[in-house]
Formats: sequence, structure tokens, C-alpha cells
Amino acid sequence: MAEGGVDSLLATQRAYDEELLEVLVEEIGGESAYRVVKILLSSDKEITDEEIANKLDMQLNAVRKVLYRLYEERLASYRRTRDTNTGWFIYYWKIRADKVREAVIRRKQEVYLRLSERLKFEKENMLFHCGNHNCQRLTFDEAMETEFKCPNCGEELKYQDNSESVKVLEKKLRELREELKELEKRCEEFPLEKSVLRS
Repeated sequence: MAEGGVDSLLATQRAYDEELLEVLVEEIGGESAYRVVKILLSSDKEITDEEIANKLDMQLNAVRKVLYRLYEERLASYRRTRDTNTGWFIYYWKIRADKVREAVIRRKQEVYLRLSERLKFEKENMLFHCGNHNCQRLTFDEAMETEFKCPNCGEELKYQDNSESVKVLEKKLRELREELKELEKRCEEFPLEKSVLRS
């Protein structure tokens, strides 16, 4: 591969990694979470929650909430020490950028499983609905129990053709399967490192 091709490939990979990180972190902790992560990535060393709050002009509790959410997702880690003057604990945080793709894959797999369960439900059940958008659909057994009257509004329940829902779910599952294959392939080709994500 030509030198320009390698540089282009690496630039593309950096952009892809940055996009993955942004989407994942915002999903986990909202828009402010990505700002916190950018501070963590830009630091060459561990950084305290108070330093992050000061740099971003955010409330300390909001920063801590984001950091704990990142910790729960295994995207951040901390080291705790006790301040000898005050006796309070000080938390030094760092990002675990190597876990980003792993977390994205895990989340996509969770969505895939939920959609698979939904597809199974849609395929295995005859569904009935009254036509009112505020009311839920009922399975045949549930509709029988209510004598085909909506338990919420009392209207008559009618069979609802869900073949379009099945098609949409099958399409989304195919797309997710392809996305997961692509992510796993990228994980093998390009191990994610902090230096790649830092911009």
C-alpha cells in the first residue's frame, strides 16, 4: 500500500474511532459526558473530578455522575487516595479507551437480542388492537379474555396484520448483524489505543 494510502487509512480509522466514542458516551451519559471524556483523553495523566469540573465549568456533581456512569460501563477507572490535610478522599480518573469498541459491540448485541425477542413475539402471535393509539395491542389469548373489547377504552378489538412490523424488524436485525460483523472485523484489524482517539 502506498504511504498516502496508509495515512488515509489511519485518518479514516481515527475518525471512525472518534465517532464511535462520541456516540457511545453520549448514549451513556448525555452530551456533557462526551465533553468529560474529551478532557480525560487530552490529559497525559490521571485527573481529578474537580479539575474536570473546573475545566468544563460544570457542577462537580454532574461531572461525578458522568464519571460513575463511565465507570459502570468499564470505560473509565479511578484511583482513590486520602488527602492528609482534610481526610477527604480524592479520586483520580482516567479513560479506558481500549474498552470503547467492546462496549459498542456489547450494546449492539443487547439491542440485537431485544429485537430478536420482539421478532419472535410478532411472528408467534396473532395480535388485536382497537385502533386507538393510546391503547396496547393484545395477543389472541388476551383478546379472548376481554371478549375482544379493549380493556382501556372498551372499543372492539380487531385483528392487526403485523407483517410490515415483521419485515421492519427482520431488516433491522440484518443491518445490526452486518454492523456487528464490521465492528468485530475492525477490532481485529485496528486495536484501539488511546493515542488513536486523542485529537
